[in-house]
Amino acid sequence: MYRLLIVDDLPIIVDGLLELFDETDHLQLEVMKAYSGEEALEVLSHHRIDIVISDIKMPGLEGIELLREIKSQWPACKVIFLTGYNDFHYARSAITYGGFDYILKVESDEKIIQSVERAIEKIEEENNQEQMIARAQSKMRLALPSLQKEYVWELFQGKHVSDSQLKQAFKEIDIPLDATLPVYLLIGRVDAWKEMFTTPDKALLTYAVQNICDEYLSTQVRCYSVVFELSKIVWMIQPKIPDKSSIEYGDQDWIRAHRYTSGILETVQGNCKRLLGLSVSFLLGSEATTWDNISDRFHSIKYGLVQGHGLFNEVILTDKDIQREVNGDLSGNYHDAFYHARVQLLMSCLENNHREQFNKLYAELTSIWNDEESPNERKIELYHSLSAIFLFYIYKNREIRDYINTLMDLDKLYRYGHSASWSELIQYFSQMADCFFEWNALRGTQLPTEVVNKVHRYIEEHISTDISLNALADYVSLNPSYLSRLYKQITGMGLSKYVNDYRNLIAKDMLLNTSMKVNEIAAALGYNSALAFIRFFKKQNETTPQDFRMARTHIQNQGQ
Repeated sequence: MYRLLIVDDLPIIVDGLLELFDETDHLQLEVMKAYSGEEALEVLSHHRIDIVISDIKMPGLEGIELLREIKSQWPACKVIFLTGYNDFHYARSAITYGGFDYILKVESDEKIIQSVERAIEKIEEENNQEQMIARAQSKMRLALPSLQKEYVWELFQGKHVSDSQLKQAFKEIDIPLDATLPVYLLIGRVDAWKEMFTTPDKALLTYAVQNICDEYLSTQVRCYSVVFELSKIVWMIQPKIPDKSSIEYGDQDWIRAHRYTSGILETVQGNCKRLLGLSVSFLLGSEATTWDNISDRFHSIKYGLVQGHGLFNEVILTDKDIQREVNGDLSGNYHDAFYHARVQLLMSCLENNHREQFNKLYAELTSIWNDEESPNERKIELYHSLSAIFLFYIYKNREIRDYINTLMDLDKLYRYGHSASWSELIQYFSQMADCFFEWNALRGTQLPTEVVNKVHRYIEEHISTDISLNALADYVSLNPSYLSRLYKQITGMGLSKYVNDYRNLIAKDMLLNTSMKVNEIAAALGYNSALAFIRFFKKQNETTPQDFRMARTHIQNQGQ
């Protein structure tokens, strides 16, 4: 038995068709009805519907908008439109959006029944087992890249799995690597984008870089790659080994795989420059890593591209090159780009309240102040760099300036003198950093209302786009979890409740004071579909948007 839904804002048409199909025994239909597009969506949210007969022009949610919602929920549903002469061409165009048929309202009952019969035949044809299997396999092939990337990315982010789970997952989603063997990691980066490039342009070009490198690598090694952060790509590489019975890291197959990968990167660089006009850089891991250590290895190599020579364009490095820079003699071979990158990272640690990382980096930088062989010019340069960092944050915020002034003498930030030794300056800047971190902690306990005000302003200005917790946290420069806790402490309610209350308030205002359609209101409030908005509104108000609008309009008319 198939389920048929009849939709029209004229009850006489709905009831007439309902009676027609009740009397048509050979079709064996379960018939349901709705008097508006919104009511139809409500039915569709609770029942699988096989066939819909709908008026093409209705108040509120019109036929084509309803069709789009139906296809998003029940792609196999066949939609037959009822149309008048005036909207005949409109109905024909609806077929391009996935409509099954259109029927003039003046047609005979027999025509309507025949259309439903054809719809049933089409459904039965599509339900043929072989076709279903073929479609499932086709969809699986389309979904595989996404499933593969998601799974591998979880591994990079620290997901722990057993050897058997990893092996099974690789088999199920067809990742072309051996889960029992380690991998070399290679990270590539597009060094810079031209200002004219849009986000889709960048995504396409990064894919082109990925494809060029994949083609060269795959001739001699097994590899799988994932794009991340829009302009970066990570490759996992294994040798092509016919006999894996006694494979251990260090044999000739692995050495040849690493040598080939390293040697081909310059060719890849040249082709990216010639074919795409892009400068790209690579950092290759010098040793293979096991799957249970892949997350640490990935982040270590990724970090290498923001250090030392990794800051330059069109470089090819290994992680050993980076390590030599980190462990090298900072007084002699101290690289300017490396130094400035570490200073910038120190600023970031201070700004984002990363105290442990700040302390470690600060100790590395200021080690030259205790090194008698370090050039005095380098020591003075570091002093001015640190002073600039602290002065920037002190004068960025009056509250912190007042706080720091009560605890420390700021004169040493303004001018370098020999009255303080280098060891005293190490202690001085360290104490000032402690003051910053303590102020951040104190600000958290004082529950600043300005954070709440900024969050509210952002929600009001971006209600139609991204108001996720991560977006809000990024806007106010706080950790998402911390912002969530802080907001609840300040206001007594969760962020999600405030967002829902604000959306509900705006929705009611739009329903009462504008002529916007339900799907337009849904888009204005950041919903991907009218159905999602209708569900939200009904949960908040125990009525649909259309019923709310009609009820208020009725009350206003009575008052007049």
